[in-house]
Amino acid sequence: MVDTSAQEAGETGKGGTVVGAAVQEAPPRWIQLSAVTTPTLGSPHLININQAALYRFDEDTAQPSQSNCNDACATKWPPVTIQKGGKVYLAGVKHSQVGAIRRQDGQIQITVGGWPVYRFSGDAKPGDLNGQGVGGTWFAVGPTGEKVTQ
Repeated sequence: MVDTSAQEAGETGKGGTVVGAAVQEAPPRWIQLSAVTTPTLGSPHLININQAALYRFDEDTAQPSQSNCNDACATKWPPVTIQKGGKVYLAGVKHSQVGAIRRQDGQIQITVGGWPVYRFSGDAKPGDLNGQGVGGTWFAVGPTGEKVTQ
């Protein structure tokens, strides 16, 4: 993990990350996690380099870190994955809060505060928070893994 933004580290592009319902063909070689505050959510929550909101799932566990969103769930809620040995750039997130787990499908998924992190396929553009509160179990994830509510 790198305590700087991808841009400050000289990275260009999106590291291989995608937006919305686009299928992540391969895990990205790097990702950016940034804490932001928006008018919709008064507390800081995380976005990726595409400015897509990142979420946590109440049916996952943080101690130990485990994803319970697989198959059809992982299509609707794509896990934030990274290549083995990939870099995670941080802005407003402490290095000690970020980790990774091996998913059921073998991919490496990023965790924050132990909570596995996801995108929402229904968020089509930067700033969308369409996944917030879905099913009473999906919430924007904060910089220490907490769920962010209005």
